[in-house]
Amino acid sequence: MSVLLIGVLMPIFDDSIRVDHMPRKPNEVEYNFLNRSARPFFAEVRRLLTEWVGQYPSSERNSLIKSMQAGGDQGFESGFWELYLHEAYRRSGYSITVHPEVPGSSKRPDFFMDNGESRFYLEAVKANIAAGTLAEKRRLNEVHAVLEKLPADTFKISFFYSSIGSQPLATTMLRSQLTEWLASLNPRAVSAAYAANLSRCTLPRYQFEEEGWSLEFAALPLRSEASGKGGPLVVTFGPRRAGGVDNVTRLTRAVDEKAKRYGKLDAPLVIAVMANTEYPTRDYQIQETLYGLSAAVPRQASKDPSDLHQDGHWLTRKGWRRGHAPQVVTTSNLKPWLVANVQPSLWTTLEPGVNIPLQPLWLAPVSVDTPEPTISRAQPINELFGLPGNWLSGDAF
Repeated sequence: MSVLLIGVLMPIFDDSIRVDHMPRKPNEVEYNFLNRSARPFFAEVRRLLTEWVGQYPSSERNSLIKSMQAGGDQGFESGFWELYLHEAYRRSGYSITVHPEVPGSSKRPDFFMDNGESRFYLEAVKANIAAGTLAEKRRLNEVHAVLEKLPADTFKISFFYSSIGSQPLATTMLRSQLTEWLASLNPRAVSAAYAANLSRCTLPRYQFEEEGWSLEFAALPLRSEASGKGGPLVVTFGPRRAGGVDNVTRLTRAVDEKAKRYGKLDAPLVIAVMANTEYPTRDYQIQETLYGLSAAVPRQASKDPSDLHQDGHWLTRKGWRRGHAPQVVTTSNLKPWLVANVQPSLWTTLEPGVNIPLQPLWLAPVSVDTPEPTISRAQPINELFGLPGNWLSGDAF
């Protein structure tokens, strides 16, 4: 990792010859993986981020890079989101002040935007996974990392979880049981059953229950040419079900906290939310977050808001609020290698008389005047960034 020297601008990635082509490891920080990978796919990602960082104000650049390098996945994603927004608005012709002073507050938003026609503050935020969920993911990834070290001689495995224990799993017994189970299977018989049906329902299953952990494994027979070569054992892993996922609470926490942070401002506040949640954030969840939960569309619900089942960020049972923060920019599942494909959306309050900033054409406006949110067309995001439509469209591995 680069060392910060006074007066010297640090690079975002090491300038070194890379030889490691291995995929990202369980629990490996995203920045560390990008920094070490020798795959051309990720070399192109490094090139793009380095170009963007070079456009970031030099007085703020080292601080941003340090947060991306040393802040874990949360710090890297937060820094990347700020970098993305800066580059997107810069290319749209905005004059950008990073961390501007605001009247009557010692706190500073991320950006002040001004293009001569419209001026507003912009605050970037992530809809973070709850701390307890992050700890669960780390414990699960530790199990994945241990299983990855087992060789795949005749089978690979997929594994799914229904529950994750409150304590790390003692993996010695799990490794032993899995090894015995796989050794008891006949690869030819499993392959023949799968070929006859072409359904994963025919694959052998193994259930593991221990101290709050509930895991299920499926054995996938290797092709004959791959048998005995000892590649990694695990091919996929994930949840058995997504029941009880609550993205609305995470989104609400993110936008509410930012809307209340600065008090009265001399220009509108726009909140930009990156929702890289564990399970995909849907448009109807964003609508519920912003306009509340109602059987009617928001404009109709605002005529008698007391009928709302649940208050929203803008519309509550008492009527409209937070007109000082009249727009929310959202994006979901945005990663550095997906910047040419993921189109951010623009949500706007319906409160009458509010000062609504003009926004660039790459933000896809959302209408909530129909039962389901309707996303309008926008300038293709790859064109904004000067990237071809098929940029990094292949398989990284």
